[in-house]
Amino acid sequence: MRQHARLSWWLLAPLLLSAEGPAASSDTAAVVVVDQALLGDRLRVGGRPGDLALVGKDVVAIVRKSDGYLVDFWRTQPTAASAAQLKLTPNIDGLWMLHPVVIDGHMPHNLTARSVRAAGNAIETVAEVALGAGRLQVTTLFSLDATSPKLIIESTLQHVSGGKLTHVALGDLLKWGNTDYFVEGHGRTRATFSGAGTWVGRHGAGGDLLLRTLEAKDMAVSYRARNPGLAAEIRAQYGSGNLVPAQTLRVRRELSFETLPIRPAKEKAGATLVVELKDEHGRPVAAKLSFRGTSGTPDPNFGNDGDETGAGRFAWSGTGRFVRTLPAGKYKVLATAGIERDAQRFDLEISVGKNVFLSGTLPRVINTPGQLAADLHLHQSPSVDADIGLATRLVSVAAEGVEFAVASDHYAVTDFAPMVAALLQHGALATPLVTAVGSEVSTVGNRFGHFNLIPMKTTDRVRYENTTPKALFAEMRKASPTGIIQVNHPRWDEIGYFHEFKLDPKTARLPYTAKDTFSWDFDSIEVMNGLDASSEAKVRKVLFDWIRLLGQGHRFTATGSSDSHKLFFLDPGVPRTMIRFADGGDDSADLQASPKTLIAALKSGNATVTTGPILDVTLDGKKPGETARGNQDKELAIRVRAVPWIRVDEVEVLLGPQGNRVRWISLPKGKQDVVRLDTKFSLRVPAKSFVVVLAKGHTPLPNVYQAGIKPFAFTNPIWVE
Repeated sequence: MRQHARLSWWLLAPLLLSAEGPAASSDTAAVVVVDQALLGDRLRVGGRPGDLALVGKDVVAIVRKSDGYLVDFWRTQPTAASAAQLKLTPNIDGLWMLHPVVIDGHMPHNLTARSVRAAGNAIETVAEVALGAGRLQVTTLFSLDATSPKLIIESTLQHVSGGKLTHVALGDLLKWGNTDYFVEGHGRTRATFSGAGTWVGRHGAGGDLLLRTLEAKDMAVSYRARNPGLAAEIRAQYGSGNLVPAQTLRVRRELSFETLPIRPAKEKAGATLVVELKDEHGRPVAAKLSFRGTSGTPDPNFGNDGDETGAGRFAWSGTGRFVRTLPAGKYKVLATAGIERDAQRFDLEISVGKNVFLSGTLPRVINTPGQLAADLHLHQSPSVDADIGLATRLVSVAAEGVEFAVASDHYAVTDFAPMVAALLQHGALATPLVTAVGSEVSTVGNRFGHFNLIPMKTTDRVRYENTTPKALFAEMRKASPTGIIQVNHPRWDEIGYFHEFKLDPKTARLPYTAKDTFSWDFDSIEVMNGLDASSEAKVRKVLFDWIRLLGQGHRFTATGSSDSHKLFFLDPGVPRTMIRFADGGDDSADLQASPKTLIAALKSGNATVTTGPILDVTLDGKKPGETARGNQDKELAIRVRAVPWIRVDEVEVLLGPQGNRVRWISLPKGKQDVVRLDTKFSLRVPAKSFVVVLAKGHTPLPNVYQAGIKPFAFTNPIWVE
């Protein structure tokens, strides 16, 4: 894990002009053993001391000693990113990983090098792979071009033993950030693609980067993303054929920083929209605009990789001031500032050359003194799969009304606080954000899940490779003795802790074979993840895992977080965790709360999870996370609040270790008052049990990217002894 805290692009411009990076003494590249001085404080590096690096006057490339994978490729001089969400984020590696593969028919076989060594001014890797009737050896040379920021990769496949092999090819598997991909002849492609071209490229860290075949025939390019917000691994295949013993196949390609040879998109004629939004006191307020085309005008599309001034059909501002060009047409604009403020709607017509000025108010209509809205799972440029700079991330978080932001980058420890201070100082953020240093510890090698650790010191390091749950949690406890270990997205394939250990969804029991390796030494469960928020069935599956675990005596806190990796695919704060850390107080003064206090309250279960409804629930006066005692008959008080632009239709009361529904309440249709329900009734609760309350709406939220995300909220348990 690496420490990362970055300032805004407009603050960094003077630094970028004078910064110097490592360079070879001549135009000839040198092979060096990686040390910490070479790595410096660069973001997203995969190389480690002891690996081998090619250092040239323009670029540095690092090949990992353990497997021969190319894991880093960066420019020696800080260079502006060509993806707007990164702005001028400096010192950032341009590559996640590239490694050759042998493709047998349609199946790629990874090549783990048995030898990685310097070969003159190149790095040579040698790997072997058995394919049915034959055995192949693949030798790859990595070398730098002497005159441009380019890496030449040459692989030779040799049939060393066995019989004839058919339909064998050399290829590469490639990851290089989380931006849109372009393919020669196809332009900007969708998240899933299959086709052919001379090159595949992307905008992003260090400028445009492309992989180009140097063979006479186009390479086959394919990738398949599980969702449009997380870019997929690219497979490049360089032809195929039959091989007999002693026959060889050689393939050359290059990885280069160069401007993508594409035509810029032609913008449609229109005009500039200027919007000024204030709070109820006439002060600036961080806000978000959601655009929809009407009367035949299509929804605007500001691009998948745009920044806070526009991405997808949205725009964000830390101060409520927006300046945005729009094509001519008619639009509906929804201005929001989180789920505690009312919205403002505008009907807008844009004519060519006629600028439009709008103003509005986003008043707070729900007061939550003693509570803060938290997003505990946020990714940004320190993560290898999140091409979004810290300034843009924090503006987007504030615009959603999130008040407590926790950094949770893969393989890195990130501190938001310096950037928040810079944004406030330069008037780019209207109100403070409370932040906590954290990390998402994503296990590799022995892969069994992803886990947040909050808080951390920026110097903390936790081993995530080839570890075990017990060893990992023990190390996390040592790093943060009073902190929170959170199990993220526990039911996801391959990276879900409960999925990997086959926790029974009906009983929440482990198989016998897992009991010695599984560990229960964690504090919270991400019951609702942003990617699952559009599926109530997926949310309820983890919800009932959690309820059954509570029934077994565990006291895990339920949380909800966005897991946002970009600006608009997984919107920050959808869902969010409302942390109750005090009784009473003032919403403005709450922003002075200490992270330590918030984390202690969260660990005690003083929290609710929501995408919209605000739940206030007591059982004999006790709130979520607290314990009611005494007779079985208890008074349950439920108040449900929501802003006028969010629907809430029903409430459920769940009781005990099976989550039995003991009360269902239908709310009046069409009611738009802030208080949707305020009721009290007697509830018989057996000793040693607990109560959980849910609220939901049937109408999707109007200001989010994923279709079908509906209002949904639930409390942590109120215990009964």
